[in-house]
Amino acid sequence: MRATVRAVLTAVTIGAGLVPAAAAANAAAANTPTAPPGYQRLRSAPIPVPPGMFDAGGQVACPAGTVPWGGGAGFTGGFAGAGDSINTSAPTGNGWEGRYNNSSTRTDDHFAVDAICAKQPMGYTTTFTTVDNPAGAKAAAVAVCPAGTRLLSGGTLSTADTTDVQLLSAWPLGPERFKSVMWNGSAADQRLTTFAVCGHRPAGYAITSATGSDTGGPDTLAGGAQCPAGTSILGGGIHVTSPRPTVTLGASLDEPSTQWLSEVVNLDPAPATVTIYAICAA
Repeated sequence: MRATVRAVLTAVTIGAGLVPAAAAANAAAANTPTAPPGYQRLRSAPIPVPPGMFDAGGQVACPAGTVPWGGGAGFTGGFAGAGDSINTSAPTGNGWEGRYNNSSTRTDDHFAVDAICAKQPMGYTTTFTTVDNPAGAKAAAVAVCPAGTRLLSGGTLSTADTTDVQLLSAWPLGPERFKSVMWNGSAADQRLTTFAVCGHRPAGYAITSATGSDTGGPDTLAGGAQCPAGTSILGGGIHVTSPRPTVTLGASLDEPSTQWLSEVVNLDPAPATVTIYAICAA
C-alpha cells in the first residue's frame, strides 16, 4: 500500500547565490524560457522495476553534438511509496544512468531516467569523489568543480545492486560543489561516488530552492523548485535534513514546467524536512 501524499513543499529558503523560488515561479509563468545552445531534455520510456532483492537500471544517451549537463531518475505513474527509492543517478560519458529499488511486493512499479543535454560549454569537465560505504552505515561524499567553473549538475553512483542500498540526499552545496549521502543496509561493504558536472558559468546561471516539512510518516512529500524567468533547468537535487534510512528519495528529476521535481518517502514517525534545489541557466 502506498504512503499517503500529504505534504507539498512550498516554503522558500535563500542562501548565498540562491534566488527565491516563489518569485521565480510567478515570473516564469509569464515568460518563455531560453536555454544554452543545443539544449534538449530527454526521458526514457518507463522502465519496469520488479519486486525483489535487486534493483533495475536504465540510461539515456544525448544526441550527437551534445554532452550531458544534467539528469535525474524517479518513479513514474503517480507518487512514489514505501519500497520505492533511488540507488543511482549519475552522468555517463554521453548521457545519464539510473538504478531504482522496489523492495515492496508490487509488480507494477516503473521508473524513468532523464538526460539534460546541450552543446559542450567552455571548461566542461566532470569531477568525482569516491568513498567507502561500510555495511550498515551512511556515507557522504562531495565533488568539487575546478576553479573558474560552475556546477551545472551533480550525480551519485553506488557499487551496490541490491534494494537495501538507498540514496538519502543529493544536492548542490552552492555553485561549485555537489554532495551525496547514501545508506548501505546490506551485509557487504560498498563504494559511493559523487559527481559534479562543471563548465564555465552560463548566461542566467542561478540556483533556486524550496523547503517544506511533513508531520511524520508514513508520507510522501512532493514538490519542486522553479527556475527564474527566462531560464531553463540544468540539474537539481534534494537535501533531507538529518538523512536517515527511513526517509528515502523516490524521485529527483526535471519536469516539463521548468522545475526540479522531488518525491521523498518518509516511513519515520518523526517529521522530515526537505529542501529541493534547481540549477538553471539561459
